Amino acid sequence: MEFLRKYATPLSLVTSLAVSITGLMLLFGVRGQIGEIHEWIGVAFVAAILMHIVRNWKGLGHMFQSTAAKATAGIGAAIAIALIVTAFPAGGQGGHGGQRGGPWIVLNRVADAPISASAPALGLTADEAVTKLRGAGVEVDGPKDSLAHLVRDHGQSLPRLYSVLINR
Repeated sequence: MEFLRKYATPLSLVTSLAVSITGLMLLFGVRGQIGEIHEWIGVAFVAAILMHIVRNWKGLGHMFQSTAAKATAGIGAAIAIALIVTAFPAGGQGGHGGQRGGPWIVLNRVADAPISASAPALGLTADEAVTKLRGAGVEVDGPKDSLAHLVRDHGQSLPRLYSVLINR
């Protein structure tokens, strides 16, 4: 119990900050190994939170006697469940590159169209889209290719392709 008293809260704080920072980096398009680092820090965060819960079990029990705490936890849990459920693939399919259902359904369908048809939806001509993709090192034959083809046959990730095309 001495170990938990000394380390549970500091580890919870440090790992939550690290997960937050790497999560924001991912949100704003910083790639490389950040995704993998974020996942591993997330595992450490779960362990730290479990330690924190064990250490502060009595205090948590007292806190949840208030209606406000119960309501806040219930609303937070409902939001988390909704986000988790929408992250599952639609119809049991992983989408392109294992992408999720929910908002990805539309993006996956746009990805199935040839670049000549999908580029205008992204504010580009087909030639501009092909040029941007090639400039980012993506092997693309031409506007008849689809983003789905680039994901499936050229090892690309759909979020990266959209990032290349949308960012000016």
